[in-house]
Formats: sequence, structure tokens, C-alpha cells
Amino acid sequence: MEQSDLYRAVAIAAVVAFCCTLVMGFGPKPPKGKPSLQPTHPTGPASDFMYASEKHADKALIFFTADSLFVLSYTIAFLGMFAVAATQSRALATFGLGAGLIAGALDAIENAFMLTYALLSKAGAPLPEPALPQIYILANLKWMAAFAAFYAFGLVWPRDGRKRSVVRWRGWLITVVMLAFPIVGLLALLFPILVEVRGIFLLLGMPIFAWDFFARSRSETNQLAHLPE
Repeated sequence: MEQSDLYRAVAIAAVVAFCCTLVMGFGPKPPKGKPSLQPTHPTGPASDFMYASEKHADKALIFFTADSLFVLSYTIAFLGMFAVAATQSRALATFGLGAGLIAGALDAIENAFMLTYALLSKAGAPLPEPALPQIYILANLKWMAAFAAFYAFGLVWPRDGRKRSVVRWRGWLITVVMLAFPIVGLLALLFPILVEVRGIFLLLGMPIFAWDFFARSRSETNQLAHLPE
């Protein structure tokens, strides 16, 4: 596969991931004041964790179907980030890719728990009490791995190009988004109000990544077109 094809595929995956975040962020929700469809923070007894799957199984299935496609898409996006970051530091890029793949695996396991509970509920089967706090620990490890991935990629993301050029400003914009994500995410441990803000970086970041990778794909294609035969 040519580099331009890789960048184009990653850009498409980022667009798909963005669409998934729209579904998760603005799609089905539990009634106001009830536990989240994705309870990733200890807020109460096991009944809180099972509430959405038990009382709103259809909404939970829609949410976690979108979330599962999101996981697949952002995992592919990490491959593109590795390809770009490796031109600056292969060591940090490899670390970032490894952390990103771990985040994707943990995220998929977390989704499997939630999907299983929702499917059991729809089948009318009694829901076993979840293994808490292990599932919450799994969710937090997922976020830590994602923070590590963006931290590594953000530190070495290329910001070259002529002064005031679009390439340079795009590089700095992506760097800020990548580094702000783990900073805000970790601060959310102290200030829970930032949990929602943390999700905004994924919502805004994916179209920015798509823009960057589409631009890189066009640039690679143009360079190949001008090579001597």
C-alpha cells in the first residue's frame, strides 16, 4: 500500500469515528437523573451499573454498537498517527501505537461487558451482579492508555512547514489537541465536571485528524505524480 493510500484510509476511519461520537454524544440517553449508558466511574451500587442495560437495553445496544465501531475506527487512526510520528521519533511513535492498541483492546473488553448485559436483558435472562470494581478499573486503564498514546504522539507530531503556512498551523493545532486531551483527562480525576469536557476532544479531534490525513494523502499523491518516470 502506498503512503497516500494509508493516509486516505486513516482519514476515512477518522470520519467514521467522528460519526460514532455524534451518535454516542447526541443519540440515545437514559432519563434525566439516571445513571449513564456507559457507567465508567464508581457512583453507587451495582444496580447503578446495570440500570441502563436492564431498563434501557435497546438504547444501550445502539450506544455500544456505535462505540464498538468507534473503537475499530480510532484503532486504525492510531496506525496513521504512528506513520506520521515515526518520521520524528520512532521510539515515541512505537510507544504511542502500543498504548493506543492497548486502549482499543481494553475498550473492546469494556464494550463486551455492556453489550452482554444488554443482550441478556433483552432475552429476559436474569442479570448477574457485575464484578465491581474490576470493570471500573478496566475502564480507567483504558483511559490511561489512551492518554499515554496521545501524549506520546503529541510530543513528536511534526510542526514543520514555512512560517504561517497551513501545514505549520495544522501541526500546532493537532499538537494542542493531542496534549490537551491527557491533561484534561487526568484533571477530571480531581474535577469530575471535566469528564464531559474530555469527550469534546474526541468529538473535535477526529474531524481535525481526518482533515490532516486527507491533506497528507493529496500531498503524497501529488509528489508521486511529479516523480520522473
